Amino acid sequence: MFVLKLLGIGVLVTAGIAMIAFLEEKLVSGPRRRQIAERARQKLAGSGKAGREEEGA
Repeated sequence: MFVLKLLGIGVLVTAGIAMIAFLEEKLVSGPRRRQIAERARQKLAGSGKAGREEEGA
């Protein structure tokens, strides 16, 4: 019985850690990563336009 209880606790802890990691990715890291990527795209697009304007001048 002790082994089964220990195994059950291990399964619950593992499932809890997996759930926390999944939710953290979906709710925190994912949106933050998309926000950073969008800012990087905007900076690249902005620097590209500025570079072309300088060449034309």
